[in-house]
Amino acid sequence: MEKDNNKDRISTSYIDVLDGVRAFSVFIVAFFHFWQQSWYNKVIYYSWFEKIGMKEINLEWLWRTGYVFVDMLILLSGFLLFLPHARHMVEGKKLDSTATFYRKRVARIVPSYYLSVLFLLFFSVIPKQQFSSIDHLKKDLFAQLTFTQMFDPMTKNTMFNGVLWTVAVEVSFYLIFPLVAYFFKKKPVITYICMTLASFVYIQQRVLKAKDLGFMINQMPTFLGVFANGMMGALIFLHIANMYKREKYLSAVFTLVAVLSLYMIRLMLKESLLRSPNTQVWQVEYRYLLSLVFLMFIISLSLSDKWLRFIFSNRFVRYLATISYNFYIWHQVIAVKFKYGMGKNNQIRIPNWEGDRPPNFSGDTAWQIKYTLIILLASLIVATLLTYFFEKPMANLIMGKRKPKREKEQMIEEYDVEKENLTDNAI
Repeated sequence: MEKDNNKDRISTSYIDVLDGVRAFSVFIVAFFHFWQQSWYNKVIYYSWFEKIGMKEINLEWLWRTGYVFVDMLILLSGFLLFLPHARHMVEGKKLDSTATFYRKRVARIVPSYYLSVLFLLFFSVIPKQQFSSIDHLKKDLFAQLTFTQMFDPMTKNTMFNGVLWTVAVEVSFYLIFPLVAYFFKKKPVITYICMTLASFVYIQQRVLKAKDLGFMINQMPTFLGVFANGMMGALIFLHIANMYKREKYLSAVFTLVAVLSLYMIRLMLKESLLRSPNTQVWQVEYRYLLSLVFLMFIISLSLSDKWLRFIFSNRFVRYLATISYNFYIWHQVIAVKFKYGMGKNNQIRIPNWEGDRPPNFSGDTAWQIKYTLIILLASLIVATLLTYFFEKPMANLIMGKRKPKREKEQMIEEYDVEKENLTDNAI
């Protein structure tokens, strides 16, 4: 009987489906970047679709709006950063020290990030002289190495790796998180209101009045409401998990809510496309509301039926989640370098094309398909190698871990839990 109770208990230490949400979100963002380079979109149609009321399967709306899933990753970050604190509040679990918190963040973030910056510095930026002056190079490099690229439009539009701005946003929040968490534990509702209000005022007074909207919409304060939703969501989840056990009818209700929230996300993203060319305004104005729907999805998914949870927690998806940080770091670099050329005179293009006009401009479907598959495969290979042969060893070195080989499988599970589902950072 005790075994059954444990089986039905809702785990609050390791929420397996959230690793899957992380993986899917990262890959949707990546496919947005792939689509930007290839313009490829496969529309699927069969005659029998009409018999069930369908016209076609067309995911172009998802590829074109994939950038908003950075917000999902930010939400996950707030949720999982605060989860140990929520467990401390509700279950009395022990918390890491602030020093350990920052050490884990360094172990997780810095090695792969610095590797990307330094690799591009010595194999692209300097050899190809992508900088206008030495001062330009120094300023950009300093900003990348100190995670301050979001303070200046020039360094935000870096010559290094454009996707790293999200890491800078995360690091900015890490710096204040222990203080925010302290107040959130003391006064959750008041702190939540203060965070969302600060974000709202910043958006209204600074962002929407700015001349350079593209630079302002992704500043860290615009995400404070998203972080707040994640933190409050962790507390709500803890209370639900401690009040209920997994039960057939309750799981069915949460499954329905999860499916409905996905439908709401689809409607909101399609609505954003109708706002063109003002999609940036829509993005920042609806950021808080969209994150609420994202939160509804991740909480209901965590409490849903086994079949739905399996989609987000099977072994393959866990592998994708494990490599997702390095996949995110390198996917756009690979996509751009393969398309526009590598080598001294950019003569190496994969797959090859001739002339000054890329094949996607002429609708070369064969090239588009081949290119998309190649950059996807290359990104997976690079991410896998760097994760298992660089990221993990460096993280263990920084954390001072030396485990016997026979404990390998157990350590994998402990590594996941220690990292708060591997999703305590946005990418």
